Amino acid sequence: MSTEQVTQKAKQTIRSVKEMLGKAEDSTHRALDRAAPAVVKSLDASLEAASKAFAKTTKTIDGATTDEQVKLFRAYKKLLEGQVGLLDARIMALEERAKPREPHQSTLQ
Repeated sequence: MSTEQVTQKAKQTIRSVKEMLGKAEDSTHRALDRAAPAVVKSLDASLEAASKAFAKTTKTIDGATTDEQVKLFRAYKKLLEGQVGLLDARIMALEERAKPREPHQSTLQ
């Protein structure tokens, strides 16, 4: 793969992630607007900060050589995947707690 192809692929990935973040932010806002309006206010700053941090990171990476960009984006992707893993674990724990408990079976039947 040529350097130009790698650069184009990296830029395409950045656009896709930015679009995904925008969609995630929008859907999160809609869900929170329905479920917990007070939470929306507290998360707005966090979502905005996350979007700004992503934009700043990608802008910084854009200044690197193509080979460095590939390495940096792979490392950044691992970081984000780790954060997604933590969110998945938290969601699973919450879902587990939300499951209805089975009635305690008496051993004296």
